[in-house]
Amino acid sequence: MQDNIENTQGGVPQSAGMQSLVRMLRILFQGLRVLIILIFVYLIFSGMFRVDDQNEAMLFRFGKLQRRVIDPEKGETPVLTSGRWYWAWPSPIDWVKEIPAQKSVTVSTDMVFEPWVNPNMAGQAPENNFLRPGMDGYMLTGDTNILHSRWDVNYRVVNSEKYYLEFFDDSDSDRVKKDKNASRGTEAIIRNLLSNAVIMEVGTWKVEDLLRTTRTLKDGKIENIKDKVQERLTKLLDEVGLGVQVQSVNLVDIKPPMAVQSAFHKVNEAAETGRAEMLKARSYAESVELAAQGQAYRIADEARSYKTRLVESVKADSAYFTTVLEGWQKNPDTMLTTLYMDALKDMLKRTPNKFVVHKTDENATQEMRLHIGLNPEEKKAPAPAPVAQ
Repeated sequence: MQDNIENTQGGVPQSAGMQSLVRMLRILFQGLRVLIILIFVYLIFSGMFRVDDQNEAMLFRFGKLQRRVIDPEKGETPVLTSGRWYWAWPSPIDWVKEIPAQKSVTVSTDMVFEPWVNPNMAGQAPENNFLRPGMDGYMLTGDTNILHSRWDVNYRVVNSEKYYLEFFDDSDSDRVKKDKNASRGTEAIIRNLLSNAVIMEVGTWKVEDLLRTTRTLKDGKIENIKDKVQERLTKLLDEVGLGVQVQSVNLVDIKPPMAVQSAFHKVNEAAETGRAEMLKARSYAESVELAAQGQAYRIADEARSYKTRLVESVKADSAYFTTVLEGWQKNPDTMLTTLYMDALKDMLKRTPNKFVVHKTDENATQEMRLHIGLNPEEKKAPAPAPVAQ
């Protein structure tokens, strides 16, 4: 066609204007061809996307969920995992929804159970601030007391298909984004389930135990309020089948109403004082018991030691008398002399002063001067030598 236009049309030679038009059309055709190629390349590369490491994604085509064979062992699945590239048609043909599946998400109870404050009563005494049932958040304990608290839960999505498809979620809509107070989607469901778990569990606790966050059962087992709320929340989530796993439930804050905070503090201080005194008395009782046990052990050990010494002494005396009897039977005179010398030796050991008098002739005279009853200082001085006459 272009060759015909360029040469002749109906056997009539073309003018210069026609030739310019033909060149212009040729340029336009070339540009259109390049544009089509660029658009095709753009469609190919703009449709490439990669899922974040901590997310999973699902692909919708004209609103219908698409299933693909990503892992031959698992078969077709609607979940697009991280670590590989995917391709999708541009919007509005295809739409990719990313879900935080591999990272922890925190949901708080917000103002559901938080301490209430009436703005009209600001600056007034706490007793003038009244609780407005149905408007102010609160929770009832097992002994009919009122407390305010704040909770949050950390969870992780383990089933993206259930998490997104089985529950209506319009959190990405423009209306929800504009309305900051809107509460929609799966996070709102988890928040409500957390509130239900808190209400059901707190209703079985006493206020004193809640303020301590622990309680002791009759069998001595200690329970924590956070663990019990987490058990209830896990059970509720399993019943609903939301496809999430609870990692932890945290008690951010807990306190009584403002109008009775002072009374609660006094009662709590008295309870703490009572527990401290009981602990002190228990420690004193344990110390006295340990001391008595130690003294009993010591007395028993001393008695056993005395018994051992006495038995050994009797055995030694028996062996000594047996030996003496055998020696007496063999040679009475020798044994008598030996016993006499032993007795004399023992007597001399007990005598503090000893005097030796030499025997002289019968006609000779001797003079002895003895100091009887000497003082300790005088005993140290040497005794005067005897004077003979």
